[in-house]
Amino acid sequence: MDILVVKLGAIGDVIRTTSILYGLKSKYKNCIIDWVTKKESFDVLSNNEIINNVHTINNIKKIKNKKYDLVICLDDDFEACELATKMNSKKIIGAYLQNNKKAYTADSALWFDMGLISRFGKQKADELKAKNGKTYQEIMYKILGLKYEKQEPILILNKKELNFGKKFAQRNSIKKNDLVIGINTGAGGRWEGKKLNIEKTAELTDKLSSIKNVKLLLFGGPEEMQRNKKIMELTKTEIIDAGCKNSLMEFASLVNLCSILVTSDSLALHIGTALKKRIVAFFYVTSPAEIELYNKGIKIIGKGKDYCSYKTKCDHPPKWDVNEIVNGVKSLI
Repeated sequence: MDILVVKLGAIGDVIRTTSILYGLKSKYKNCIIDWVTKKESFDVLSNNEIINNVHTINNIKKIKNKKYDLVICLDDDFEACELATKMNSKKIIGAYLQNNKKAYTADSALWFDMGLISRFGKQKADELKAKNGKTYQEIMYKILGLKYEKQEPILILNKKELNFGKKFAQRNSIKKNDLVIGINTGAGGRWEGKKLNIEKTAELTDKLSSIKNVKLLLFGGPEEMQRNKKIMELTKTEIIDAGCKNSLMEFASLVNLCSILVTSDSLALHIGTALKKRIVAFFYVTSPAEIELYNKGIKIIGKGKDYCSYKTKCDHPPKWDVNEIVNGVKSLI
């Protein structure tokens, strides 16, 4: 059985989609699994021993003429749909092109009915997404006809990446008995309503500093450089700056140092989940129901009229209770 998974991005979505691998291997004994993704997501898959071959969408020469028993396309952009349609396969599950227009198979409707290419249109799709009570993993297992037993996503750090984390810990006097709490309250530039603002983050940091043996680690990406600088200026306590210029796998290696991760619905959440971290995740514009924390975490919901609205910019910004987040962290210790 030869299977091709087409999942290009975003990186966090690619990571959580790796949870299907265990199910595929269980249902299709001795199957060969190839995966096509974008260059940006290549590294999160490259150490995965369940995947036989990882290809980038710009370099698929080796599989162009390969015959597949099953193509699973879980992206709804044109590039992914076109690839799934052109591959020589016996069956497709997911998105593809029909008369050069994006469509999806009936067995994948549970997911794509809630997406951008929904047969019902965006308004109905958003309503379905808001009402959905299943996790992403549950949905994927359902549409693929697999038995869901809370199989976890996979992210493997190699020796070089693990050493990067160890050296960072040594430089910052992080010891094995320290309670390392990672704070990742930004969410890039697109989703303003996902974030905990600068002032609230500084307040959160100060309140977490009273926990015994705690070491606080502030995370962010390139878009959070100025934001994190302001947070560090506002906070009254000591916090270690993880830096905003780490590579993807360097970022993951620093998340791996954490005992508990406090995070928005962002890439850090999916990395933390795959690394089996205890997590306090907070949500507002996106669905908390869709996120699986594998009994290792707590979900905090922001209050406001734009809850689960999927608006990139909220008309009604979220209201957060920092003490609720702090109590969530303490309950996981």
